[in-house]
Amino acid sequence: MSKKVLVISLLAIASFFASCLDSKSDANSANKQVVVPKSQPIVTVLPFTAPSKSNITADKANAYAKASNGLVELGVKWSEKIDKAKDFEKVQILNAYNVARDQLCARAGLQGGIAEYDWITEVAMKNPENKAVFEQAGFKVK
Repeated sequence: MSKKVLVISLLAIASFFASCLDSKSDANSANKQVVVPKSQPIVTVLPFTAPSKSNITADKANAYAKASNGLVELGVKWSEKIDKAKDFEKVQILNAYNVARDQLCARAGLQGGIAEYDWITEVAMKNPENKAVFEQAGFKVK
């Protein structure tokens, strides 16, 4: 059953990216070749277990920053798709969105996917010992 869900999610992700191609056409578009982005293989997202200490490295902070930027862009694009979807399609789109968030975080360097991202947001970001590391990564920490 989970393989079917994964396959459906992957198909939804692929169809989303295919629908993102510019649909505008002009008189010269007949002579132009459509360039489809190369598909990337699925990255393994490891189960995330919170470490005993909430200190993080500069590499983790930089990966978090990359994932954070990407998640904002991903959220904007997918929210538009969800808003336009029919009610019965919304669950499938939300499932695919969750897979996409996991993939984005893993590709950014957070092997635990969105679970690791959430842990950094809720736990590591609040640790005053991490302030300098987050500021080096471009975050302003209070």
